[in-house]
Amino acid sequence: MSPRPLEAVLRFAYVNGYTCNEWAEPTRQCLAEKNDRKTTNELCELLLCRFFAQTRVSEPLLERYIAYAITGNEDHVQLDIDDCLIPPVIFLTCLVKYIESTAIHNPRQWAHILKCLPTVLSIIDADQIVSDLLNEKQNEWPRILCDVFIMLSRLVAVGLYRDYYAKDNGKHASSTMMAMDTDLATQQSTQFNNTQTQPGESSLPFNFTMSQPSAFDPDATIDLAGFAEEPMSTDAFGSMDGHSAHDSTHTTMTDRERIESANAIKAAQIIVDLIEKKSAKRIFEMMNNQKQQHQEGIEKHEARHSEEPWATCQAILAVPSSQASVSSADMTQNTHIQKLLLMINRLTDRDLDRRMAVHIKYQELEDEGTARALPSAGLMGYLYHMVQIRPGLSDEYIIDCISKLQIIKGAFDEAFYLEIWFAALTGLREASTGLYKTESSTEKDTQQQDEADSAKLDMITATNCLLWRTIVLVKVPYLIKKLQEQKGSDDSKIYVKRQDSLVEGLELNSLESSLAELHSFASLLNGCSSPMATFDFFTANTPTKLMDKIKFEGTTTNDDDEDDFMKLINDMSSSVDLNTAAVAKAIKNVGHEEVFATLVRVCHDYGFVRDHVADALLKNTTTIKNDDSDQGFDIDMLDLDGGDTKQRLKSEDVDTLTKNVEDRMAAIKENISRTAITELLHIALVSMIHTRRIIDFIIELLVEKAEMRDIFSLARICDALNKCSSIIDVIGQLYHPVTILGPLEQLCNNWKPAESEMDLDGRSGFDSPSDEDTDGVQVLYGKYGKIWTFIILVLNKFDLYDNIDSVFKDVDGFCYQFFAQGPIIYGFDVSDQSMEEFIRQWQTALLGNDGVSDDLLRYSTPQQLLQAAPTLLHRTVLVYENGQLEASALLGIISYFQEKFLSFTLFPGIVSVLCGDVLARNASIAIMCLHQLLMSGNPPDMLLQICGSSILGALISLADQRKQERVVNSNMMSLNDRNENNEFEGQLNVLQQYIKTNLGIEEKNEQRQHHTETISTGVTCDNLSRKAQAMFRYIVKSGRSMFMRDVDADIVALWDASKAPKQVITHYLDMVMFQTALDMGGPHWFVDMIANEVLEAGKSGGAVRAAELGSCLITTPLSRTPDADGSCSNLLRCLLQDVIPSSLKKHAAANASFFQGQTLGVFTGDCLVLMHDRGESTEREFVHEFGRQFFETLVVDSENAPQIIHVKHDDSVNNHGAIGVLASWPDMVIESPVWRGFIKGLMSNPLINESWPNTFI
Repeated sequence: MSPRPLEAVLRFAYVNGYTCNEWAEPTRQCLAEKNDRKTTNELCELLLCRFFAQTRVSEPLLERYIAYAITGNEDHVQLDIDDCLIPPVIFLTCLVKYIESTAIHNPRQWAHILKCLPTVLSIIDADQIVSDLLNEKQNEWPRILCDVFIMLSRLVAVGLYRDYYAKDNGKHASSTMMAMDTDLATQQSTQFNNTQTQPGESSLPFNFTMSQPSAFDPDATIDLAGFAEEPMSTDAFGSMDGHSAHDSTHTTMTDRERIESANAIKAAQIIVDLIEKKSAKRIFEMMNNQKQQHQEGIEKHEARHSEEPWATCQAILAVPSSQASVSSADMTQNTHIQKLLLMINRLTDRDLDRRMAVHIKYQELEDEGTARALPSAGLMGYLYHMVQIRPGLSDEYIIDCISKLQIIKGAFDEAFYLEIWFAALTGLREASTGLYKTESSTEKDTQQQDEADSAKLDMITATNCLLWRTIVLVKVPYLIKKLQEQKGSDDSKIYVKRQDSLVEGLELNSLESSLAELHSFASLLNGCSSPMATFDFFTANTPTKLMDKIKFEGTTTNDDDEDDFMKLINDMSSSVDLNTAAVAKAIKNVGHEEVFATLVRVCHDYGFVRDHVADALLKNTTTIKNDDSDQGFDIDMLDLDGGDTKQRLKSEDVDTLTKNVEDRMAAIKENISRTAITELLHIALVSMIHTRRIIDFIIELLVEKAEMRDIFSLARICDALNKCSSIIDVIGQLYHPVTILGPLEQLCNNWKPAESEMDLDGRSGFDSPSDEDTDGVQVLYGKYGKIWTFIILVLNKFDLYDNIDSVFKDVDGFCYQFFAQGPIIYGFDVSDQSMEEFIRQWQTALLGNDGVSDDLLRYSTPQQLLQAAPTLLHRTVLVYENGQLEASALLGIISYFQEKFLSFTLFPGIVSVLCGDVLARNASIAIMCLHQLLMSGNPPDMLLQICGSSILGALISLADQRKQERVVNSNMMSLNDRNENNEFEGQLNVLQQYIKTNLGIEEKNEQRQHHTETISTGVTCDNLSRKAQAMFRYIVKSGRSMFMRDVDADIVALWDASKAPKQVITHYLDMVMFQTALDMGGPHWFVDMIANEVLEAGKSGGAVRAAELGSCLITTPLSRTPDADGSCSNLLRCLLQDVIPSSLKKHAAANASFFQGQTLGVFTGDCLVLMHDRGESTEREFVHEFGRQFFETLVVDSENAPQIIHVKHDDSVNNHGAIGVLASWPDMVIESPVWRGFIKGLMSNPLINESWPNTFI
């Protein structure tokens, strides 16, 4: 068979030494005859196959042919597309196929290819490629570029790790080379020469005789390097030019290494140029955006990055094995190689890529003051919201927000974790201000001071401190764990060596590094109180054996020490005693441990901190406070064992407590008692390492017993939680209240006394002394009452009355209907004959002398009694008003409702009726009943805690009303009326003072003021808006690093308003005041205030903090109901539809600066991305469509404006009903600096294009 035309032409031209033009002319004719891509592919394959067949030397004539074919001229200086025989697309498609088999064996051939490659790639037009992708046109360049990057990376790897690849191919080098040559020769013979080689002819690629002119040297094809490891004699090769075969081999390998190194550097240059000058990264991003829009059912991350070559390139360029090393030190020092490796690492690290881009934006916006400001204003907003606003945000919501915030900030993990610790510890530091005590010289003085100060605490101060401590030691570590799981990366396994004195020479991961950095802020850590500072306050009302042990252990005398051996024997003989002296000592030691040590232990428990790092961090923690110690001899300062002994003892305390907690849980599962649960909850208040574990156990136990409808066990659990109500605040911070209320819903809806009456005889003992006063069915009502009291307490704590559907799911059930309707007076509000009969029976029993019988209780239900209680009180008061009932009988009925089995009916029903009577009906009778209910008889323990504020509000309103009446009617009142009025007001004042004293609302002694003076102090309706605006401005202007020195310098100044400098109060962030300002001022005023402060910050400093805090307030729920005008969706609508257009017009007319517009753009972009893909499906769709339409309005006909792309959508869908009409932009705005800054600020957000693909190009 005769050879094909293209091969025949090439062979003839090559043998006869034709020039490029002489070879190209007949070749063009062959191509023109076919005029198809297949023929061009054939020519390209022919050239490359012949070219790479020469594995040992270069061939200048063939090199010129290839250069001319792909560039149009033989010197490959510029690309002449008209003279090219092979288009770049076809050439590159064919070329990448040869990289696997030739990268190692053909360095000289690749050297020539790399010289031509930049000219070939110069045809790339990134704008045209992106345009084709947007218009959904076919374009081969993205795929080709991906292959080119991989091809070039392999060439770089061969030059970098030459020894590894030589070893990999040198084990059978000779056989490999021979096999390759044989394969190539066989392929050539099969494809291009089916005739046998004649005598005197060579088996060279084109089968020409040696007598014909050629620059080809056949002797040079013998590469002894391929046989270097074979046991062959060098005599077989003879000598060449007076050198031995060994010397020739050495010289050849040196040239080969030089060529491979040069190829690696050249390939690195080409890769860098493609990324920097040809916008390859933008091309791949656009390609993936298009794929993301058309591919459904694929993971978002996988769809976005499945086609990019960066990960493959990084894998190729990575060190092949642990034993491999870089071939030459010169290669590692080469700037092109270093730049390539750094660039590929950044491209494969998506978070790093975003952070670097955002870092530039932050540098543009930051000034010297805000750049040092820690913690982040945005993080402060989220953490303060978790403590101050109830119910709290869900874990998923918080993780979504802080992960987006990290990307927006461009923060690395170490710095971001450090900012989180700073924000949380700042809150704890502030909450500890009222609890802060200077260390005493002796432990006895410290204990006496703690006992004295604990008596001064009020519930608000103590609970606030507890919640901040839970944030630092329980919530934040858990959120970091979830954040790392969401990232799904191995960043925690990346270790960097630090030179800090604390961890000198250790390699730490990002979280360990943040803790090591945090350790140096001793003043901040010293200001945080220990759990024991509030422990006595929380446990004062629930004395237990464990509490007695703890107090006894703290006041040990010498006589007690002598009996330690006997105590040890007693402890060993008792297998059920969980309150041993060792446990009490461990609790006290753990409770007094420094906050940093506890933080390290918690992180170690989560697995964030490795054992040896934890030991290093904990080794010298006792020295943190030594600098601030006052006089006196402190045995801890001796540190005779270098701190190891102390830390070992601390660790033993934690282990002892862990074992004790596990034993308690096992004992509770076998036999539930209120005392056992209470002691376990007390441990949870002290040992934050065990807090979440204990709370999870209580919730699991609650769910289990609710499914079993075990009302006795549930009553014990709920009663313990009621007595230790502070733990409910902690549960609400870790979980939504539905977690603990949901399991109780069905039981409270449907439970009847008959279900549990058979269990009365089998119950073990009394749960509390009050149970001894009840028997029969009354016990069952008392049990239900404890569960109901717990439900009311939770609803009251977390203000869930306006959002009841988030807690109770059965809309037809008793719980949902009861709280949705509120207290009902039958016969006045509604009519119900069945309830009328029930009320008549109970009214008869109450007015009679025998009281309520067991039969009436047995055939009634607690649900009916709760519904009827307001009516029973109302009708009893009516009977008294009509003179048919004595006052003593009325008060006797009120006292009867104080009984343990009926007290649960007081709240909210009966108390609501009395408060209504105080304001709307006969106030004197209501005051008399309230006095009896609160100050006489046996008031329920939880009455003031649940209803005290409501009652006090009604009394204060009544006092103001009577004060106004007295001013108006002072001249018309008789002496008797005045005396009666004075007597009534005296009763009113006594009742008010009693409630205030018990709630700790008002303190007469100025020395007992615990609340720090803040900007939100003394807020009234007149100054609410001004103080809210001032709060925002001060938080933006001040960073904790700027004023913390003043805070730590003078502790008294923090709680003494007259001595506090103005800078100190600017640390405090009052989210409740912002919530109130939103409710009072409305969404438009609230958003406009934030936008104005953001623009002001762009002019005067603090731009980034303003954008972070503003976006946090807009996108974090502050409204008490999700569908209110203050919802996040409505605030975003108000921002984009109204405030942004009006602000841009106003400031464009005022010639505002570019940086003000940029700050506003950053703030707006943050709001959009924080709201994106969040909440219910309807909210997600609204935000996505709203954002898309807003970006479309920014497309303007201006040459200088950034290009913003119209995203294709269905024009048939009309969203104006849900979204409304967005603003148009006048020329005055478009041409202003503030507009250009606004667009740049939007474009600087790295998540905009991910959330709304192809928005900016």
